[in-house]
Amino acid sequence: MNVLDQFKLDGQVAIVTGGAQNLGRQHALALAEAGANVAICDVAEDLGMATKSEIEHLGRRAWFGKLDVTRTEQIDSFVSDVLARFGKIDILVNNAAIPSEGVALHEVSDDLWRRIIDTNLSSLFYFGKRVAQHMIQRGQGGRIINIASINWMVIGNLFPRHNVTYCVAKAGVAHLTRGMASEWAQYGIRVNAIAPGFIHTQQTAASAKIPEILERNLANTPMKRYGRLDELKGSIVFLASDASSFATGSIFNIDGGYTVW
Repeated sequence: MNVLDQFKLDGQVAIVTGGAQNLGRQHALALAEAGANVAICDVAEDLGMATKSEIEHLGRRAWFGKLDVTRTEQIDSFVSDVLARFGKIDILVNNAAIPSEGVALHEVSDDLWRRIIDTNLSSLFYFGKRVAQHMIQRGQGGRIINIASINWMVIGNLFPRHNVTYCVAKAGVAHLTRGMASEWAQYGIRVNAIAPGFIHTQQTAASAKIPEILERNLANTPMKRYGRLDELKGSIVFLASDASSFATGSIFNIDGGYTVW
């Protein structure tokens, strides 16, 4: 097979959580550009419908469902609807997340801790388990891509902002990825994670507005810049396709070199 053909996703069905905007939108468009039909879910309904239209304009089938990824009954309904509309699920991109808390650890409320952990970590288990159950029953394997962060390795130096809870959640995503990969490889399900560095999104906007944080992040990044929103698209397609057929349980840091120092 020609190497470029290994990246094609023709006829595949993908789910992207948090797929209405920012990186999630880019993930969804990348999969559609590679040939996949894409179902996205998000709490942002208007943006979700706009992204659905963009996917359809690429000539792919698309569907949007409004849901809260921490509500398992809503996930059950969404997965059932995707299967009813598309007949299968080949790819899951667990992307949904909320920004870091910006609060010193000793001031993080119990409710805020639970909300960040449940959204940024537990929701990946909720979605991943349900999709994996379908993939196992179907018997043709699949690919799951979890979106972690370089904060799985390091506590972000964002003082005077704080993000320990967020970092703990993303570290959990990395280990959950490895656990999923170890258990589900026997069923032909490959599970990997992408760990982005600082990329221009709404989630990084709060810290980037503080000059000392922006300067520190740029100084600690060998490439001396933040990433663009579209700079993860190739990695998403790689991990979703046969081009990465021997990769599972890996965490791919894509960070402009931030974690080499």
